[in-house]
Amino acid sequence: MKKIFISSTFALVTLFAFAGGTAFAQNSQAALPSAGLTPESSFYFLDRLGENLRQFFTFNPEAKAKLQIEFAGERIAEIKVIVEKKGVNAKGLAIAESLLRANVAYAAEIVSEEKTSGKDVAALAKTLNDEFDARDKLLEQTFKDAKAQLKAQRKEIKTNLLAEARRVGDTAQIAVLEAQLNDIDGQIDALGQKKDQLENSLQNEQKNIEKEMSEADQEKEEIEQKEEQEAVEAEEAKEADEPEEVEEPKEAAEQPEAGEKDNKKDNSQNSNSSNRGDQNTTKTEDNE
Repeated sequence: MKKIFISSTFALVTLFAFAGGTAFAQNSQAALPSAGLTPESSFYFLDRLGENLRQFFTFNPEAKAKLQIEFAGERIAEIKVIVEKKGVNAKGLAIAESLLRANVAYAAEIVSEEKTSGKDVAALAKTLNDEFDARDKLLEQTFKDAKAQLKAQRKEIKTNLLAEARRVGDTAQIAVLEAQLNDIDGQIDALGQKKDQLENSLQNEQKNIEKEMSEADQEKEEIEQKEEQEAVEAEEAKEADEPEEVEEPKEAAEQPEAGEKDNKKDNSQNSNSSNRGDQNTTKTEDNE
């Protein structure tokens, strides 16, 4: 029985190991693969074991370097699932991020070792860099989508739920909703910090690949990076200029009452003035 269990486990791991092994070469445009098991799962070790076996049985250094970029795509898919379902503070997120950095670093290490051995690695470096650039855009979009989702939740609470609670004077519900808003704002800030930290660390590893490209490719890469940075800054500036959702003033319910009081006061003053005018008219008639 024990031998059967071991054999079955090995067969399962082998299936994990060699499934999808040609995805890198077949995809002309990068797309996120299925995340499958994530670091949050107690069976995640099977996913990692499968990747290690694929890596072990890949003997060509160039193919092994490309495999790291494929694994990086799987890490990004895992990050997307974790952020969407568990939030930015999930424990598994740090594991996926660490493995993502390790994948890019190992790819850069292979390129460096190949160059040291006397091989021309300019074409390989260009291929790896382009493939990772495509996946990096997917990572950026992952954080952008998560931020948009949080903003939509915040808008719903502010413009609908909180406004209604204030209208009916439900102080308990107001406190709960305001706490939710503070939590969402904290998640948005943490998401932005996480995105910046991860992308900066990945860029540092990617530079080790970029420096092995030809001079022409490096110049082209610098131009593309500058254009992308300008586009990101323009988008951030646009978001900063967008007006915040207008909350219903807390005194909104009190304003009509105040207006009624003012009207009553004005009517009272007009009535008093009218009475004084009538009295003066009566006195004048009596004197005559």
